[in-house]
Amino acid sequence: MTISTIERQILDHIDDAQLIQWVQELTRIPSVWRPQTGAGEEAAARWVAARCREMGLETHFEEVQPGRPNVIALHHGRNNGPTLMFEGHTDVVTEGDPAQWTDPPFAAVIRNGRIYGRGANDMKAGLVCALIATKAIVESNVRLNGNILIGAVCDEEGQMIGIKDFVRRGWADSVDAAIICEPEENHLCIAQKGVMWMRVRIEGVMAHGAMPLTGVNSAYPMARLLTLVHSLEEREIARFGCHEFLGQPSITPTILRSPHVGEPQNNVMPSATETILDFRLIPGQDAAWLAQQVQIMAAAACAADERLCFQAEVLEVRHPTHTGRTEPLVMELA
Repeated sequence: MTISTIERQILDHIDDAQLIQWVQELTRIPSVWRPQTGAGEEAAARWVAARCREMGLETHFEEVQPGRPNVIALHHGRNNGPTLMFEGHTDVVTEGDPAQWTDPPFAAVIRNGRIYGRGANDMKAGLVCALIATKAIVESNVRLNGNILIGAVCDEEGQMIGIKDFVRRGWADSVDAAIICEPEENHLCIAQKGVMWMRVRIEGVMAHGAMPLTGVNSAYPMARLLTLVHSLEEREIARFGCHEFLGQPSITPTILRSPHVGEPQNNVMPSATETILDFRLIPGQDAAWLAQQVQIMAAAACAADERLCFQAEVLEVRHPTHTGRTEPLVMELA
């Protein structure tokens, strides 16, 4: 691919040493959301906002929930042209047991050409790349025929309250195209699975293990339900096959609680059993229809005893997405 004079002018302002330094700095700021202590993304977001202000961007610091802000920064071009968004998130998943790490999880140690730290890959590095790219554009004095918008949002690893707030406040209305700076092994990712989470609770009657006939065990109908859910997954795979980019759809029971509240005991039959179902959707699947099927299957699983009842609730739906191969941004980056 031939690089234009303007592109070369911008690329000449990419500072690799600063990029590495910034990735280390941002990785060293823990930004795991910890509800028990209230610790979250604020320190990381303030670091991002400071870098944006240093390069002269119009910077907005918007609190979504206490300690959980979004940072939105704008570099204005000329001619009132289109807006390209660089999107990333400041939160990272839990580091787990620090004793299992070779180095401290937030040390951002460089070894064998890699930076090791929780969130270095997902996605402090991608966020820093967006900052460095924008900084190079600013310092090159190239006047774009459009705008750059950086969105560093909170809570991508949870309920996505950050990007929802970004949309609710109207920021997305001005965005014509977006590059999501997630790690994809340097490949363009033009499709994304959707997700639906459901909670299903089956209620029976608690009893002592020595007198099980005085109660109704909720574990058995839950076992029947999960068997039916597995068969639904197999039917969906047979219907939709393997997507070119996303592979097969799936339905995964991720949490199973019995009893659903309180402490389990070896000699007590649970009064209720609860599961969370994680649906990963590919284009063409119908989330509402799938939720209806779970309702039908839960009713069937409880049909053996009139004392059994169930509750099935959709917690969240995020639909699958696909960007066409011939979209201008895809063609330009391919």
